[in-house]
Parts: sequence; structure tokens; C-alpha cells
Amino acid sequence: MFSSTDRLYTVLCLALLSGEPRPWSEECELESHRSRIKECFKKLQVADRGTFECFEVNSKGGCEAGNRMVVDENSECKASKCIENKDKNGEPCPEEQLTYNGVCELSNSKTACKNTGLGKNTGLGKRLQADLFGKVSCRCALDLGFVDVDGTCYHEFQQGPCKVGQQIIRNGFQGWKWRIRWSDGRCYQVEQSGEMCDGRYELYEVKTGKYPMKPVQVRDNEQVEELFNVKCASVRVNSVGTFNNPCAAEAKTTGECLLKRKAPQQEQEDNLKALFCNLIPDEC
Repeated sequence: MFSSTDRLYTVLCLALLSGEPRPWSEECELESHRSRIKECFKKLQVADRGTFECFEVNSKGGCEAGNRMVVDENSECKASKCIENKDKNGEPCPEEQLTYNGVCELSNSKTACKNTGLGKNTGLGKRLQADLFGKVSCRCALDLGFVDVDGTCYHEFQQGPCKVGQQIIRNGFQGWKWRIRWSDGRCYQVEQSGEMCDGRYELYEVKTGKYPMKPVQVRDNEQVEELFNVKCASVRVNSVGTFNNPCAAEAKTTGECLLKRKAPQQEQEDNLKALFCNLIPDEC
């Protein structure tokens, strides 16, 4: 007569021999396994359910070809699982690509999200992305500074659907029409092109109309916000040496940095961290 322990060992052995994953409940009961999963989460990664090696979420990881490693939302300790990532013909999608409507598309693709809905420009500001659980959809690109308002993407710190004199931000409204509140807290004039910006906003020097490759020297009687404006840059400026100095403007007399190049937007990594923290709030 087999005991319950014998039956459990038999199930585990058969699973290992057949190549099937071990029961999730057993995996989550072991403190060492839960600790390893949390360690990977802190790196914004997921743990392989067999080896517990850390991999980027939605990458092939330790899965077979044509699969992606994601978080199992039905697992009590949020262990990983492999989901299929193949096109409609059953062909595996290459790494860095996601299956979407039966086609392998580049992750963060802009073209895959064009006019995804009713009406013109419904895909504006959207990129093809997968969440922690592997769901693929066209969503407003946080790393490009977009905010989702009832399914439409608007640039944060612009008027968007707000009333005149207001601007949209993620946690409410702030004043200043046609200006963007930059990461330094100051508001800078936006050069309007007549269309919504579908890329990133960048600082440009008013005097030259060019992106400042070196910090602009600001005299004591000058206001920083009058020396710079903001333009839409569909392709992020990334010339050699551009980001060697994170400072865009500095005080001529003291050398103090008065304006950082970093735009006031939420990066993808910050969003990913927030999602992971929702899963393991005690660790954040």
C-alpha cells in the first residue's frame, strides 16, 4: 500500500522523466525556491522553473524554441511558465519578436500598431508590448512619455484632452498652456508642429535651434527657461558624446548644473519595477 508521500514522489519522478514541469504548489512550498524567485524579481527578471536561473521576462529564457518565459499569474508564488510564441503557421518567432494576430512582430513595433481601432491615428503613440504574464497588445508607450486616456495616447505635460490652461499628467492636472514641465521643475515653451508628437521630446537651445551637445553657460542675469525650448524628436538624438555629460545647462560663475537632459517621463524599467512590486510588495 502506497503512502501519500510515496505517491507524491512517484508523481514527481514521472514528471521529471516525462520532461513535464513539477507541480507549482510543490515549487512554492520550498522556501529556497521562493527566495530565488524573489531574487530574480529584484533584478526585474523571472526564475526558470527548472534551474531557477534568472531570465528577462518575455524572452526565450530556458524555454524551448517558439516559447516565451513569463510570470504564471495562477501560481501563488508567481513562478514562471513557458507560453507559445509562434506565428499562424506554427513557425517559432525569433528572439525579440512577439506573435501578434498570427504574425511575428518586433517587440515595441510602431507599424504593428498603426490604426488599431476605429478612426484615424488610433495607433498614435502606441507600441507593441507584452506584459509580465505574456499578454501582447498595442499600448501607450510609457518610455516615450505617453499617457493612456480612455484608450487614446497623449503626451504627458501637454494639454491633451484637458481644458485650456491645463496639462495632462499621470496623477492629476497642472497649469501652463503650451509648456512642458521638465525634470528640473521649470516649464519650457513647446514648439508646435501642428500634429501630436509621436516620438520623444528633446531640449533645444533657443539661440541656435540645435540640440546642446555641451552644457550651455548661463549668466547670473539669465533665466534657464528662456534659453531653451522643447521640440518633438521622432528619432532620439544619440550622437557620439551626446550623453557623456547629463547636464544641458550650467551656471557660468559656479559651474552648477541647472538643467538635466533627462526628459520628464516614466521609463519602461520604472513601469516594470512597479508591476513586479505589485507581485512582491513586501520586497519593495
